[in-house]
Amino acid sequence: MISDSGPIDIPRARFRMDSGIEVLDNWAEGARQSRKNTVYRALFAVTDGSVFRTYRIVDDFQRPNEFFVILKEDLVLKVRVHHFDSFGIVYIGHSADAPHLNLGFAG
Repeated sequence: MISDSGPIDIPRARFRMDSGIEVLDNWAEGARQSRKNTVYRALFAVTDGSVFRTYRIVDDFQRPNEFFVILKEDLVLKVRVHHFDSFGIVYIGHSADAPHLNLGFAG
């Protein structure tokens, strides 16, 4: 039956961060506020599922449940999906130091 009361509100998936806070804290100690804001925006995008529409994503083919979020030319966030509703931070930092990241740039 079609309702004339308007569109049906379907809740979006919400992910919660359940690991990696120590990675975030350690990285944030030496980071500038603008870079912290960039990472925080990306983390919120992971929680609401918009990260895949908003950022460049690179899969870690060696670890199928992990992916990189490219934030800036020299800043990446690596996320591990634990379950259908939770994730953890694996890495935050310079792209050159990111474990298993291959952006395919000729150097």
